[in-house]
Amino acid sequence: MSRYSNSNSNSNSPKKPNSVVFIELFTEIEQAIKDICKLDDYLTFTEMLRIAQRQNSVLQQYAGDLREYAQLRNSIVHTRRQNFIIAEPHDDVVRELRHILRLLNNPPRVASVMRRKPYFATPETPILTVIEAFSQQGFLRCPVVDRGRIVGLMNSKSISRWLAAHNQSHIDLGESKVSELVPFSEPDDYHIMAQRDDLLTLVGMFKNSIQQGRYIQAVLVTTNGKPDSELQGIITPSDLPMIFDRLDKI
Repeated sequence: MSRYSNSNSNSNSPKKPNSVVFIELFTEIEQAIKDICKLDDYLTFTEMLRIAQRQNSVLQQYAGDLREYAQLRNSIVHTRRQNFIIAEPHDDVVRELRHILRLLNNPPRVASVMRRKPYFATPETPILTVIEAFSQQGFLRCPVVDRGRIVGLMNSKSISRWLAAHNQSHIDLGESKVSELVPFSEPDDYHIMAQRDDLLTLVGMFKNSIQQGRYIQAVLVTTNGKPDSELQGIITPSDLPMIFDRLDKI
């Protein structure tokens, strides 16, 4: 069990008020932020969060919520009376805070959702072979690996660019190699991540690409996040609903 996780209470024990559970969870999150980011005790929670969210994808994702919860924490602590709490948190608030703590303690990794050992081509692979694989196996993206290094992504966009560049000349698909497509594979079409990177970083990457109008076609997962380490898996936009569902269930 994580050092920050709330231990399960005895089933025979009386149920704690939400305000008590909320304070316990918030305190654990506050300590987790200090430990994860090596921050000093003299900083306020808001100051710690501002610094820590630059280093942690979970904190970046939930920074706005945590600031609001900090205000609620202050209301509970400073308005506590002997027999009642003025600000008693709703069940949904407690569930959300527990969800954030779980993500901080055990963030799900990219390796848990990637499609393993994806099909890939080399520069010497015939283009027609890859197109036939697209048709037969139902995928639309193919990493290109040259002597152990990822050098591009073959997809409908790169094929269209290649065809447009040869619109006045005869193309023999039977003789054309994937190496001809590599110059038409844009770097923004794909990103490379390590299999131990966390899912929220990946989701943020997709969101940023959409906001910037670049639309990532695939995330290629390698052993250590470098293009020259072994290709382990692939994640595409069609995987996002499954990823969101997995995050929601943590």
